[in-house]
Amino acid sequence: MSALVRRLGLSLVLLAGITVASFALLRVMPGDFAEILLTQQMDGEMPTAEALDRFKLEHGFEDPLPLQYLRWLGGAATGQLGTSFHSEDPVIEELVLRIPNTVLLAVSSIVTSLLIAFPLGIGAALRPGSLFDRAAMMIAVVGMATPNFWLALLGMLLFSLTLGWLPVSGFGTFAHLVLPSLVIGTSLAGVTARLVRSSLLEVLSADYIRTAHAKGLKRIRVALGHALPNALVPIVTLIGLQLGKMFDNVVVVEAVFGWPGIGRLFVEAILGRDFPVIQGCILVIGVAYIVINLTVDVAIRWIDPRVREAL
Repeated sequence: MSALVRRLGLSLVLLAGITVASFALLRVMPGDFAEILLTQQMDGEMPTAEALDRFKLEHGFEDPLPLQYLRWLGGAATGQLGTSFHSEDPVIEELVLRIPNTVLLAVSSIVTSLLIAFPLGIGAALRPGSLFDRAAMMIAVVGMATPNFWLALLGMLLFSLTLGWLPVSGFGTFAHLVLPSLVIGTSLAGVTARLVRSSLLEVLSADYIRTAHAKGLKRIRVALGHALPNALVPIVTLIGLQLGKMFDNVVVVEAVFGWPGIGRLFVEAILGRDFPVIQGCILVIGVAYIVINLTVDVAIRWIDPRVREAL
């Protein structure tokens, strides 16, 4: 419990840093932030000096930065993240609509990566040095080295344009989910497969594994029932890191496949200089990183009693 409390405290400190970065990012960009906001509201027309001064006074831009930050933080805590320049909808509504789509893509991608990585890693660990081992690790390296955008284009060319099995882009059916999940899952599966193999090989050389073999248990049963549970700690840690870095993948994949998630919203906001949406996306992504890392820490302590005893 004390370790969890300490971790929660550090997470709160990190969250405070993220809110400061999200608030300050747009203030340190070139140009007058208030002038940019007013110009956007006036559909690109340059405001007069008098109009700009009045706008700054009405919206508190003349206040000290700490006071502006506290006012913005209070609004963010209540879901008041401003209004999108382009859609003129509240930013929180834009995020609420997009986040479930990104979560769906992230979860399906992780599941896809595990379905690829575990058979490859376990099979390679059970036959070290064999042809299957070399082929599996070569596939893993290729998956790690291939950029997501290139893999996405190859998937479109093969499964959509050539075979006609899957739609090129869009959202709404299971078929639309398959190709983006496969692209992200394939890129994540490479490093996971290599870690599964190395972790299992380390555990398979332990004394209690040799004892299990001496009792006449089948090799696959020993690997899955005795070795794999004890090799899960680094694998769970890696999966947590991959979930945390998932936004790096979904930004590219959602943009390529037209998937209406937060990654695509972030790209559109950057291209359109939609500053309130950019701030909201940064805040949501930062909170997601913190929650995922905290969840992984708790999961590791639950899986491995040795971690709990060491704290």
